[in-house]
Amino acid sequence: MRNPPWSRDELVVTLDFYLRHRPSIPGKTSDEIAELSGFLQQLQDTLGGETSNTYRNTNGVYMKLMNFRRFDPDYAGAGLQRGNKDEEVVWNQYSSRPQDLRNVVTSIQSIVSSGVVVPPQEVLADDEEESDEGAILTRTHRFRERNSKLTRKKKERVMREVGKLTCEVCGFEFSKNYGDRGDGFIECHHTKPVSELSAGDKTKIADLSLVCSNCHRMIHRKRPWLSIDELRELIAKLPMSR
Repeated sequence: MRNPPWSRDELVVTLDFYLRHRPSIPGKTSDEIAELSGFLQQLQDTLGGETSNTYRNTNGVYMKLMNFRRFDPDYAGAGLQRGNKDEEVVWNQYSSRPQDLRNVVTSIQSIVSSGVVVPPQEVLADDEEESDEGAILTRTHRFRERNSKLTRKKKERVMREVGKLTCEVCGFEFSKNYGDRGDGFIECHHTKPVSELSAGDKTKIADLSLVCSNCHRMIHRKRPWLSIDELRELIAKLPMSR
C-alpha cells in the first residue's frame, strides 16, 4: 500500500520539530527522529487513517525535514528540492511565528496523547476549507460548536436576556425574515481559537456566538478562518450599495 500524501497536521508537527532543532537537525537514526516518527503514526491512527510498515518511518520523516531546508534562508545549502506545495504554504505561514506554531502542535499533541475519540472526517462543501491547523483541530472545533445541549442553552440564555436571536455579525434574524419557520433558528460558532483547543477543555456557553448560516459559512470558507470581529470588520468596509 502506497503511503498517502502528508497531511496539514503532519506538516505543522514536523515543521515545529525543524524550527526547534535547527540548525542541527538530529540524524535519521537518532532517538528524536524515532520519537517524531512514532508520534506521526499515532496521529494517523487518531485520525482513523490506515498505516503500513513504512508509514512515516524514520527515513521518510528525516527526508521531509530536509525538504523544509530549501525554504530556510539561514541554511547555506540547497536542501532537498522535491516536496509538495503545502510544505511551502506551512513554512510561509509559521516559520516567522514559531510560538504560534508551538501552540498549535501542543494542542494536537494534547488530543492525540489523551486517547479521546476524534470525530470522523466530514465531507466539506466545495467552498469550505479545514483550518490552517489541520484535521484534528478542525474536527474538534466543529464537534464542539454542534453540541446540541450547549447550543440550546446558549439560545435560551440569549432569548431571556435579549428577547430575540440575531446574528452577532450582521444582525440577521431568522424569525423576522421567515416567520414561524425561522422561529428559534440560528447557528452557533465556537469562538475559541482552534490553536487553543485541547483534550481536557470543556466548551462553555461563553465560547459560543450566534451567527446566521451565511456568516458562519464565510467564517469557515477560506484559510485562515476569520473571527467574529474580523468578519464584522470586513462587512463594515463594504460599500453600502452591495
